[in-house]
Amino acid sequence: MSDMQAGVNPQPSLGELARPVNIPPRPSLLMAVQHEIGKKDPHIKKIANLFNRDVAIAGNLLSMANSAMFNLRTHVKTVEAAIALIGLTHCGALATSMMTKRALANGRMMMPRFWDVSEKRAWAMMHVCRRMKIAPPELAHNFGLFTDIGIPLMMASFPTYLETLLIANQMESDGFIQVENARHRINHAIVGAMLAEHWQIDERVVLAIKNHHTHEAMTDETIPAVTRGLIAAHFVVDKAIQEHRNAVSGEWRAGGHIAADALNLSAEEIETMCDELKQQFAQPNRR
Repeated sequence: MSDMQAGVNPQPSLGELARPVNIPPRPSLLMAVQHEIGKKDPHIKKIANLFNRDVAIAGNLLSMANSAMFNLRTHVKTVEAAIALIGLTHCGALATSMMTKRALANGRMMMPRFWDVSEKRAWAMMHVCRRMKIAPPELAHNFGLFTDIGIPLMMASFPTYLETLLIANQMESDGFIQVENARHRINHAIVGAMLAEHWQIDERVVLAIKNHHTHEAMTDETIPAVTRGLIAAHFVVDKAIQEHRNAVSGEWRAGGHIAADALNLSAEEIETMCDELKQQFAQPNRR
């Protein structure tokens, strides 16, 4: 039995339920970049050539490399040099974010606050997972970016979804899923997992997206440790993001104690980690 079949939060057959939801195809450039980065010995020049096909991505990489963040005396002129400076993982993360945003950037899928939170979450997940050795940075980033990707997809597919979102945002995290299921017979966690699976994201990340509102997933030992860790770290990251926005995290209020236990962190350690993340969110050039 596969992880997706064995995981908690079981759902009815998705074939018919998901029919109203438009799952966009994986961008061909993203496919090529993922294929090359996924090799045992990635070829930096080939990856640079792929990035150079997209003026916006190439420009952003060069801009980042020449920003005050690195305080260089010389000017970085090539994407290959930018990759060497920034690192392949971070360059791949930036390109994935840009291509994902573009693939969904039409009509009601254009949600500036949603993308701002998603990008903050993706960066923060990399930071927390690296610090706690929960998961490789690329898995942490992909989970952070795609956690709620089902929301803009459902917004574009269901005319009444904005009303659903307004109702669900007044509830705890588990209530969010219940409202979506009741009104649309499917929820954003399932839709997000479908997109991630369709785009060939690591299956442990797909399972984490599917169950990121399911508290039992953090303690279910039939689920891979990486998946459990990603879900638990997500609660900490959401706490930091909401506090940065002067709000209260419903996710943390509902399941934070379970996440803290799963990560073996004290209340003081949680607060310290959140303070670090909030300081980084406040920095220029930092999502």
